[in-house]
Amino acid sequence: MERRPKRNTDEKEEAPLVVVERPSVIPVDFLHSGSTMLNLALSNKGAKGGWARGRVVNPVGHGAAGKTLTALELAAWCFYNILGSTSHNFPKVTKSEIIYNNVEGVMDFPVDMMYGKRFYEEVILNSIRTGTIEAFARDFFRRLKDLKSGHFLLYIIDTWDALDTEAEYEEFADSIKKNKPLEGSFNLGKQAFASKRFFKTLCSEIEGTDGNVNKDCTLMIVSQTRQKIGVTFGERNYRAGGDALNFYTHQVPWLRESEKLKQTSLGEKFVNGVSVHANVKRNKTALPFREAKFDILFNKGIDDVTSMIKWIWGPEAKVVEFDGKNFAPKPRYENLVEYVERNDLEGELVRLSEEKWWKIERTISPNRKRRYPD
Repeated sequence: MERRPKRNTDEKEEAPLVVVERPSVIPVDFLHSGSTMLNLALSNKGAKGGWARGRVVNPVGHGAAGKTLTALELAAWCFYNILGSTSHNFPKVTKSEIIYNNVEGVMDFPVDMMYGKRFYEEVILNSIRTGTIEAFARDFFRRLKDLKSGHFLLYIIDTWDALDTEAEYEEFADSIKKNKPLEGSFNLGKQAFASKRFFKTLCSEIEGTDGNVNKDCTLMIVSQTRQKIGVTFGERNYRAGGDALNFYTHQVPWLRESEKLKQTSLGEKFVNGVSVHANVKRNKTALPFREAKFDILFNKGIDDVTSMIKWIWGPEAKVVEFDGKNFAPKPRYENLVEYVERNDLEGELVRLSEEKWWKIERTISPNRKRRYPD
């Protein structure tokens, strides 16, 4: 830990500098989100950051915020990178399983072109669909119980909002059959099941009840935003799920579309993507309320290179200097993006992105005397 030297023995010792990018312990490992900027907001790490591994994470957003693509980016990264990898808290991965529980049953965009034919065939074509929260819980815990040392499980539920309880499903089906209105408190059974049964069991099972400590299982729960009607102050949007999701999740980024990305061809402008704004409202693995922006291109997925360039040089740059050359920032840094990808310089952009992020974190960190010794 760096400290400023004393000027002399009569002067008061200045507060130590906190080097935020070099933690002394590694309490959690991370899985790459596909976006360096989202990694930094989630974990304060760029290349080695991202979603908390072995935890419950919960991206939240409305219908056009890129929630499903954000989930697919994590699944694709794990599919191509996790097998054979090592980490601080888990043994070397000898077997991996990626389960996409597509509750909503919609996956119409070209996943094979975006993430590869093998990923499409082995993950998406083998995705499951459980209509009730009890069926999801049975499937999830069966896989979790079977997890051995060296085995990795990523389980994605998309979305939590599309799940009903078995009782509610039967009640709804019966109301259709009898042409009668629903009775009782519809959809509150899911909250009770999640709070009293699912998440409490999850805590003990993921820690390992068979002698294995910290099973290598990451659960991603995708949530939709809902809007409060008649609210004139405070937050209008909320996430369904009750206190259970608030208490047991480790990272909760709220995603929203900040702008549509357009490209001109033959004199016509077409929307070819969206820019996503992420606000990490809950975080147990790094400082909360960190925000990031990243681009998602249709038929491609997260555009990490352009997102980093926008962060490093900003929207007002007239000329961008990189690798000893000058590039025009418009339109959308296309010449610089092409240069970076052609010369495999993505790592240098990651370094510059981390450097700027950590500089800001150091600047805003309280320069105060330590309350306790090292």
